[in-house]
Amino acid sequence: MDEVILRTIVIQFDGRVVEVFGNSAEAMRGHVALMREPSIGKPDYRGRSEIHVHGCRFGVDADELPKLLPLLDKITAAVRAAQSERQPR
Repeated sequence: MDEVILRTIVIQFDGRVVEVFGNSAEAMRGHVALMREPSIGKPDYRGRSEIHVHGCRFGVDADELPKLLPLLDKITAAVRAAQSERQPR
């Protein structure tokens, strides 16, 4: 299991299921076969980027982004693989 712990968010990924834990009472959980690829917004004037992962939106400071990017790349690859499996042959 891959896990990234940031200041306000924890993301876990087991290769198929993504879980995002934040300050809210509920965690977000999604399977890559039902997700869109994560997206990263352009940094604002403070260097903070907005991240979207399966309906979950959160901000990440510039110093945290390098820690998060490898996990987002793994999630993106898994989403693409799941989408290609779903394509009719």
